[in-house]
Formats: sequence, C-alpha cells, structure tokens
Amino acid sequence: MLKTLTMATALALLPVIGLAQSAPERRPLLMAGKSTLEQRVLTRPGAVPVARPGDDAPEGAAVIPPLSLLFVYGRETAGGEDWVEVGRGGRSAPVGWVPARTVIDWKQNLVVAFTDRVNRNRALFFKDGEDLRRIVEEEDAGAFARDTLTAIQTGTLAPDAPVIAAEPPAHVDISRQFYLLPILDWQEVWFPDGFQALALNVAATSEGAEAPETAAEAAPEPDVVAEGYRTGVVFVVDTSISFDRYIRAAERVMTGVRDRLVKEFGPAAPRFGLVGFRDVMEDGSPDGYVSKVFAEPVADPEQADFLTALGRLEASQVSNRDFREDAYAGLRTAIEGVNWGDTEGRFVVLITDASPRTGAEDGGASGLGTEQLRLLAQANRTAIAAVHLETPAGAEDHARAAAAYRDLTDYPNIGSLYFPVAGGDVAAYEAVVDRLATTIAQGMRPDLTPADVPEVEAAPAPAPVAEALERTGLVGKAMRLAWAGAQQGSRPPELFQAWVADRDLANPASKALDVRVLITRNQLSDLQATLQAILDAGEATRIAPGDFFGALQGAAAAMSRRPDRVAGAEARRLADTGLIGEYLEGLPYRSRVLELTEDDWLAWSFGQQREFLDDLAAKIRLYRAIHDDADLWIALDDDRAGGEAVYPIALDALP
Repeated sequence: MLKTLTMATALALLPVIGLAQSAPERRPLLMAGKSTLEQRVLTRPGAVPVARPGDDAPEGAAVIPPLSLLFVYGRETAGGEDWVEVGRGGRSAPVGWVPARTVIDWKQNLVVAFTDRVNRNRALFFKDGEDLRRIVEEEDAGAFARDTLTAIQTGTLAPDAPVIAAEPPAHVDISRQFYLLPILDWQEVWFPDGFQALALNVAATSEGAEAPETAAEAAPEPDVVAEGYRTGVVFVVDTSISFDRYIRAAERVMTGVRDRLVKEFGPAAPRFGLVGFRDVMEDGSPDGYVSKVFAEPVADPEQADFLTALGRLEASQVSNRDFREDAYAGLRTAIEGVNWGDTEGRFVVLITDASPRTGAEDGGASGLGTEQLRLLAQANRTAIAAVHLETPAGAEDHARAAAAYRDLTDYPNIGSLYFPVAGGDVAAYEAVVDRLATTIAQGMRPDLTPADVPEVEAAPAPAPVAEALERTGLVGKAMRLAWAGAQQGSRPPELFQAWVADRDLANPASKALDVRVLITRNQLSDLQATLQAILDAGEATRIAPGDFFGALQGAAAAMSRRPDRVAGAEARRLADTGLIGEYLEGLPYRSRVLELTEDDWLAWSFGQQREFLDDLAAKIRLYRAIHDDADLWIALDDDRAGGEAVYPIALDALP
C-alpha cells in the first residue's frame, strides 16, 4: 500500500490543512519558456496565506508547514512587496496569497538522498557555494572534512566556520523514512585529482527547526547487534543440463550452511529461500519452467521448507538453444516474486556457469537488461551476489558472463559482489558458497568472532573471492545500519538552505548523495508511453531509417494535448520533436535519448540502432515494474494517493 507521510516520519512534506478546496478550476502558471511545466515553490517557515495581496494575516491563522510543495497561480506586487498566489495543483483551488519572501522557486523536481554510510565520511553542509568550491578545488578537502567533523563532534566548531551542519551520524534511509532535500541550484566542481562532483544548493527543515544546529553532536553509534534485525538469503540456482553435477553439491553445501548457522543463531538465523531457473529449448518452449520459486525465506527456525526444496531441485534433461541461461528471469523472480516477510537485510545469491540472457534478447523472460535489473534490486533494498563457475565447457562464455555479473552486482560505494570459481572446481565452489553465506550471517551479528563460526577449510580464499567477501560484509553492515537508523528515528540535518557536495570530500571516489528526480506516477506513465512511441517508430522504420524522425513527430502530435506546439520538419534532435517531457530537460545528466540527432541515427549501423531500441525496451519494462509496485510510491498527502504519488527515481534510470 502507499506510504503516507506524517510529522513523525518525514521532512516537511506535509498536507496544507484547513484550506478550502472547492472553487472553479484554475490552472497554475507555466514556467517561462515552457509549454507544459507549471511553476512550483517550496514554502519557508512562517508562510501564512491571506485572501488578497497586501492583507495582514488574521490572528491565529494556519501556517503552511515549511517545505510544502505548492503551485503558483498568480504573482502581484502590493504595498511595495512581491506576493505569490499558491495552491496544491490538480483540481484544488488556490489557497491564498503569501509574501514572495516566504517561498522558494523550485524549477526542477530534483532531490538528493544520502547513500549508505560505509566507505565514506559524513557529508558537510556549507553556508555558501563559493566556500565549498574553494575547499574542493584549492585546498586539502580531506583534511578540512576530518578536522571539521572532529570539531562538530567535540563542540569546538568556530562560529565563523563555513560549515553549518553535518549529516547525522546514523544513516537516514530514504526508502524507509521518506524525506525531502530539494535541490534549488547546482554547479560542477573538480577535485585536484580530476574527480568531478556536483555542488548542490539544497533546502531542508525538520519540524520546529528555526535555525541550523552547530552544537556538539554525539559520536557515531558503535557497531553493535541490531536486535530484531533479520536477514533473508534467496539462492537463485541454475537448473540447466550443464549444471547437473553442481546441483547436488549445492544441496550438500547449503544443508551444511543451514545446520551450522541455525546452531549458531537459533531462531535469529538467516532465512533461506530458493529459486530455480533455466532457458527455453530450441523450439522456444520452456522445459517445465524458466524461473520457479521452490522456497521462500519464511520464519522457520529449522528451515524445513528450504531443506525440502533443495531435495526437489533437479537439472533439466534437455539442451537449450545455446550456452547462455535466463539468469535474469530467476533474479527478477527472487526480487519481486518472493515473499520476503519481515526480513530487512535482503541478499539474492546467483549460482550459475553461464552468462545471462538479457530481456532485450530473444527469449529473455525478465524483460530487463543488466542496468535495469540492478536498479530494480536497489529500489527493493536487495543486494545481488553472483557465484560464477568458470567451467571448461563455457570457456568462450566466461568473459561475457564476468562482465555482466560484475556490473549487475555492483553495490553503490562498495563494489562488485562477483565470485568467480576457476575451473568450476566443486570443492572451491562449496567453499565459496559456505563463506558467502557465513559472511552474510555475520552481517547480522558483528559480535561473532571467527572462532564462533569456523571456516569449512583452512585454505585461504583466492584474492578475488576474499575481496568480494569483504565487500559483502560491508553491504551487510550498510543494510543493518540503515535499519538501525530507521528504528532510532534518524532524520536529515536541521538546516534550511546550504550547499553540499555529492561526493565524500575526503574520498571523492565515494558518493555521499544520490541525485534523484521526484517523479509522479502520472509522469512515469507518460514517460513509459513516450519511450514506447519512440520504440514503435524505430521498429516501423527499420527498412527506411530516414523516416524515423518524421514518424517521431507524427507520434508527438498524436500524443500532445497541444499538437499546434509540436515542432515542424525543422526538428533535427529528438528533444526538438516535443515528444520527451520537459521535466527531463536541464537535469545534471547526459540523456542519450534527448541528445539523439537525425544525423546520429542515420550514421549508426543496424546493430547500433538495435542496441538503442533494445535499451528503450528494457527501460520501459523497468518503469512498468516500478509503476506497478505500490510499496515504492509515497503519497504526499491523502489527496495525492493516486497519479500524484511520487517516487525518487535515480538519474541512471532515466532515458
């Protein structure tokens, strides 16, 4: 069901209450130079609506909560002061006039989200963008960040310091506690070593906050056991004919892992699930299934269902069309088709000897490519690890599989959870699965020592496996700290307006903030329909590629509410056709779709055109998955629970 924000769980995205809703419908003003985008503002503390510009606020009048998102219906000057008429948009009537000084123009639906608090320092918020730029480009930003954090924690920050606040010590997870940190402006900055970052001007406020806090803060919480935290692990196992010899080894090692971890953890042991996957046969039909749920990570201390499911796992007896398998179908089933119950730390462990068949290829049942599947997993707070058996039979497939699974399992700020098993050695494979499951389990219990959970064998893990295990442990820690922060009620810093870098000042390779677009469900539907129109035009003009842009303009006119505003034959870029929504223009990312020109399209080979269209098809399927997952959407108030519900979509997911 949709999440509804309250004072206790969110920042300032609160309903404007007690204001009239019934009046003749009016439309908000359009932004300058735009034909569809309406003017929006964010309220500052103390915004009180009045009936006419220049009126005094009546005694006891309701104050609009800070950072409420409102639309602009009029602008006037009265009594030497500028005034703005505001309302909630849609079919609602304007709620009144407020002084322009009590609102902030918000030209883009850009927001930021804090990344996981591992492998990076806390973000610092600056009074002035020039101070941030100077420290990044001209000074030792790492030393400055470390010294400033120490001063904040000890209460010795100088009153004239350029920093006015820091990110909270405990992680604030936007997927558990939605908050609004809108971006008002941004500029590019460069570290001396060449790293590029975005300096972001953001606004924020917590309930009752009137000024930034610079008092001493508590030190970060120690890495202790998070009582009540549960981890689920769903193994996604290749059941094709080539994997026959490894299925019984999987049963053997997973049974051993289950026995040991249940003994160590008791009822709090990780909960295991099981999904099998195959590819279709030569004639395109499945051999029983393409992906199938055998067991879900239910609350069962003995893991009886999981053990029974392992015994039912059988390899196919027929060959499929080639060596690749539909691993992505199995992974998508594990992410979306499994009941994870009350588990908070969620790991999907892929076990295969073959590269994946992506959704863009013939027969890919997932409908998603590598990038889209990774984004879908992140949206569902799920980490993917891949155990890849490099068997002699698949020698020509190894490089393709490794490249896909390294990208797929890349966890933000931590790295890839890719586990290659050289030669497909069974003993090495069992050791990898055992170590991986043990590492995930220890993410729940950092108080356990290696003596508490003995290794299967004394031999050290190969370097790639050891490095991936270390990263897996960091992912487990990030998940646990995010959950603990939500239980403690962690909130973003109490400041109103400041500048912050999207990268760690001391380690710019790590991102501190993700830039996202606060997109409505209606906008995502429009974007999905737009990409489908582009895809259809591309498919229809494959024989005559010179007709592609003409077909796009025809589609734009057919879809537009104002076909007279659609560009004519002079349009030379896809962005000029009027087909792509204006809300994608001016964002801090490079859009492959918006930048596509007619000359580019005609110069591309058949394969390049095919790749472009396949990428569109995968994004359409990703948007459909996000659109249909009600748990991902946030209702800003009770009146916006439908098409105006919002989701902070990652820039990487945009076309």
